[in-house]
Amino acid sequence: MTHRRFMWLGAVLAGGFVMLTAGGCDQSTQDRESLLHEEATTLRMQLDDQKRTSQTLRQQNDQLKLRNQQLQADLMANQTTAPSATTIGGFQAETRGGEIVVNLPSDVLFDSGRDTLKSSAKNSLNAVVSDIKSNYPGREIRLVGFTDTDPIRKSKDRYETNHHLGFERAFSVGEYIQSKGIPSKKISYASYGPNQPRSTKAQSRRVELVVVVDE
Repeated sequence: MTHRRFMWLGAVLAGGFVMLTAGGCDQSTQDRESLLHEEATTLRMQLDDQKRTSQTLRQQNDQLKLRNQQLQADLMANQTTAPSATTIGGFQAETRGGEIVVNLPSDVLFDSGRDTLKSSAKNSLNAVVSDIKSNYPGREIRLVGFTDTDPIRKSKDRYETNHHLGFERAFSVGEYIQSKGIPSKKISYASYGPNQPRSTKAQSRRVELVVVVDE
């Protein structure tokens, strides 16, 4: 075999080796790209799963928040609609929402058809004032007068209607508790007269002292 034939054969063999090597590199690159694609697909699937899990957790959290708000609202409603009984200064009282309502029977405080406090009533009001100063200092106080439904007769010269009598009695209580240290600016007055009667006439005649505890 001549020298030129040897040269030609060597060139052919070298070219074939290069082609084989190039083909092997192309295959390796394709394998790596395929592996990366699979990893990327797996990561996207995991990310999607995490997003769905996060969304589910947010929904559950929102539902728990709504449930908690409903429970708090129910608790407040029960506190508002279910008055609890107590006493202030020995008088019966009720907690109604953010107010404490003290029932002061008019027959204990006043003579029939009068708005002047009995001497014995002052001792009772002293105890009321003491409890208010100790437990509810600085709170707003509303005094509301009530009467029975009988029209004014004997004291017509003093009070035109039961509303006037109710107001004057509430005002007398207010003047007295002011003299015992309750600031006048903290006291307001109203009269419902005979408009909110109770089961008996004696129970209907009253002054309600309302302590505003939730402002």
